[in-house]
Amino acid sequence: MIDLLQIDDFLDAAACTTLLAELREAAGAPATLLGRTGADAVQPLVRRTTRAALPPATRERLLAALLARKDAIGRHFGVTLGTCEEPQFLRYGPGDFFVAHQDGNTPIVHDDSRFRRVSAIVFLSASSTDPGLDAYGGGVLTFHDPAPGSSWRLPLTPTPGTLVCFRAETTHEVTPVTHGERFTVVSWYR
Repeated sequence: MIDLLQIDDFLDAAACTTLLAELREAAGAPATLLGRTGADAVQPLVRRTTRAALPPATRERLLAALLARKDAIGRHFGVTLGTCEEPQFLRYGPGDFFVAHQDGNTPIVHDDSRFRRVSAIVFLSASSTDPGLDAYGGGVLTFHDPAPGSSWRLPLTPTPGTLVCFRAETTHEVTPVTHGERFTVVSWYR
């Protein structure tokens, strides 16, 4: 029902450790919503997470890794992909979440997201029911059935280093984090 591509070895353990260290030290600001500006850009009832500012070299390294997989990802979804948006480095703390939403490629939206074809999320930290270093609870990436009125959900808690891709028009959410910090990198193929 949900067209997903999961690449378990997208980043190795050393790359995840390096990125986690950079993310923990990086300054950040509340993540905004695409198409919103000024005081309206941050919507804490819709999305509460921190977007970290990492050095250009780190952003370029992640972008290059995403672009290296572009053709295989495009083949999986049956689309020709052009480029990839600059990666966003996200830190979700306790209580942070993102309500059910779509990332783009929908006919009712007329902002820049309409060019997004495939969403990409790289998981950097581990999910665990027990609080611990480098682990978080809650913060589950959950996909919603596209059928009207359906309550079917698909929760995913991939291991660190995993890349999860899905069509940008797929409805999904991040449930509230209950403990620890959830670190991810997100981007969108166009």
